[in-house]
Formats: sequence, C-alpha cells, structure tokens
Amino acid sequence: MDRLIYADAIAKEQLFTALADLSLSLDDLPIDKLLIRLIDLVDSTHLPILADSMSVAGVDGYWLAESDEARRNLIKGAYDLHRYKGTPWAVKEIVRRLGFGNATIIEGFGDKRHNGEIVRRDGAYNYGHSDRWAYYRIIIHEPITIEQANLLRKTLSAFAPARCILSALDFTQASIRHNGKIVRDGRYTRGTA
Repeated sequence: MDRLIYADAIAKEQLFTALADLSLSLDDLPIDKLLIRLIDLVDSTHLPILADSMSVAGVDGYWLAESDEARRNLIKGAYDLHRYKGTPWAVKEIVRRLGFGNATIIEGFGDKRHNGEIVRRDGAYNYGHSDRWAYYRIIIHEPITIEQANLLRKTLSAFAPARCILSALDFTQASIRHNGKIVRDGRYTRGTA
C-alpha cells in the first residue's frame, strides 16, 4: 500500500494519519454490496429481493406498493417502520409510504355517552359499549378499492399494536368525482371498507 505525503498538522497525530490512510483502501471495498443500499439506483427488477432483505415483503407492505416509487419509499423506511412497529406513527407511516396519503387515526370507540362528547352522530362511535376501547378507525383521504382495503387491513395488522382492532378504513371524506377514473363496477365501496 502506498504511503501518502501528509501536511505537518496531520503527520503529528497518529489518529489523523490513520484516517487519511483510509482513503487508500476505498478501492478494496465491495461496491456491489454497498450499492444495494442506494435504493434509488437499484434496478426495479431487484426491488423484491431488496424488500425481502429489509423484511418488508408480502404482508409487511410490499404487495400493496403499486409503483416503483412506492416500493422504494417502503424499502427506504423499513428500519424506522420496524423500529416503531406497534405505534400509531407506524400505522400512519405505512399508509403514507404505500401511497395512500396522510391518514388520520381515531381511537377509543367504546363507552361514549350522549353528553356532547361526540359532536357528529355518524355511526363512527358505539354508545355504551365499554368493551370497544381497543377499536380504531383510519380515515384515508383518497378512495381505495375493496381489494386494496383487504390487503391494507392485513398490512395494518402487522404494524398496529397487537391489542388494537381495526373497525373500518374510512374514506368518506375522499371525493369520488365523476371523471371516469372510478367506475361503478363493484371495485369501490361508498366510503368505508
């Protein structure tokens, strides 16, 4: 290995010379193993392998990612998603990373009273059921198909707290426009799935 010629300030300290010598060994690094971590540069045919290595394949979200951008975003966030698995943040983040936009979580459906605690009487809450404290509803601001909703339910069960039960995926606030993108062919419901 060649020796570098150091400036006087670096030559005085052994730590500085060791750091400077690291640049000589960069050519010996296995580039093929480092490049897979640069997710934006990986060919899209290799994304399933990378998703499997990051433990986001199948039920952990990869089957719902419909575009390469969503797949790459899912793989990029795999470490944080697994670190915070079982928290409301992970539930919101998996919905966002899969391309369904920002989600809102409503928790605690049970034991509600007719005392002004609930402003709207839209069927979202259960009055007097104290056993429904673990239920939650996710409000998505984009319409989703019934098939996507079924897959999202399975994915959310992998990321939600184990004690929680998903009561509904609600997209009643998402406007379904009559522009030909959504057709009445039985693939969509009218707001909840």
